[in-house]
Amino acid sequence: MAEFCPKCNYKLKLTDWRPECPKCGVNVMYYGIEDRLREEADKAEYNHAKSQPKYDRLKFSLIGHPLSIVRLVLGLLPIVATLLPMGTVNYVLPYLEKHASVNLISIVMFIVDNGFDVDLILKLLGSDLLGTGMIYWAVSLVCLVLMVVLTLVGFFLLTLSAAKKGIVRNITIPSIGIVLATVSFVFYNLMISELTSALPGIFTGSVNPTAYIVAVLIFVVMIAVNVIYKKKNIQVKYKDVSEFLLPYNERPSTLAKKAASEANEAKA
Repeated sequence: MAEFCPKCNYKLKLTDWRPECPKCGVNVMYYGIEDRLREEADKAEYNHAKSQPKYDRLKFSLIGHPLSIVRLVLGLLPIVATLLPMGTVNYVLPYLEKHASVNLISIVMFIVDNGFDVDLILKLLGSDLLGTGMIYWAVSLVCLVLMVVLTLVGFFLLTLSAAKKGIVRNITIPSIGIVLATVSFVFYNLMISELTSALPGIFTGSVNPTAYIVAVLIFVVMIAVNVIYKKKNIQVKYKDVSEFLLPYNERPSTLAKKAASEANEAKA
């Protein structure tokens, strides 16, 4: 309950239970409600006007231009490339023979099925016989994982493509992706060669460069799309909401309505 009447400033008592002010008769609850609603609407429109440019940049970054859509479609394709067969590993032991195709899914499933035994990994990395090959395998795997993580980060950062350094970031990320894919491929080859030499007749393997080539080509196309984007100097199309940054009574549309109303009253 209000303490004073909003119109005449009369101090209300506990006995003044009626909604009307006992002095001036105005409804205390609803007095000036139109002005308060207008103020709230004014604040809402102002906040919308402040956030509209961010929304425009986000929308333009993702679907504001055909090249933006192409860039969005390419965003996750490097990860799809890692699902292709990247090679095979085969090992033959007494009463045990294993043949496996290697890709991102098989690597993840192997880790899930066998657990992540840190002690065993450290022993293998430090082994005189297998250490070098396992180090090559670890480097190849780490580069592959980093490439996947970088691709995911780059995909989400596409939302900031219209920012000041958006194009630079969109070119840098796939460039690093090319380096990581190449290093992973090279060290996978070294691992196969090293383990085949260390375990003759027991371990064999092969490398399928298709997945790596596809991933690198996708990164190259992403770079090319962003370079074209930069060359064309494509600009964000902002929605004009500058009027809503002004107080309601100072907006051109409000002044125009007021002038029209006054003109109609003069004619009447």
